[in-house]
Amino acid sequence: MTATSPQRALIIMAHGSRRAAANEEFFQLVAQVAASATGYQLVRPALLEQAPPTLLQACHELPESVTEIDVYPLFFNQGRHVEKDIPAQVAEVLDAFPGRQVRLLEYFGSSAGLANLIGEHLSSQR
Repeated sequence: MTATSPQRALIIMAHGSRRAAANEEFFQLVAQVAASATGYQLVRPALLEQAPPTLLQACHELPESVTEIDVYPLFFNQGRHVEKDIPAQVAEVLDAFPGRQVRLLEYFGSSAGLANLIGEHLSSQR
């Protein structure tokens, strides 16, 4: 990477839970994704509600050298959170960091390969 190459971060968002163990399970998944994610210098978690870090908090923790942020909602359905709440939080990030490019990616449940993944998971449990 050259000094002029933009640094990109991926923030994976989940709902969040009052149960610390559930949030920790998500944090571990994000760490596993970070180990294999190409094209991103940093991969960080964010929680929509119930526990920190919020999307805005996660963005504040990124180094100033990060100029591009992709936000990936790890949600199954296009419900209220995906349709309204997450875009509202992305708008807050855009207001707080006008010099950064922030892109909201498609939510996990919209993946064309999701049905096959579920089938593989079911088959592995026979």
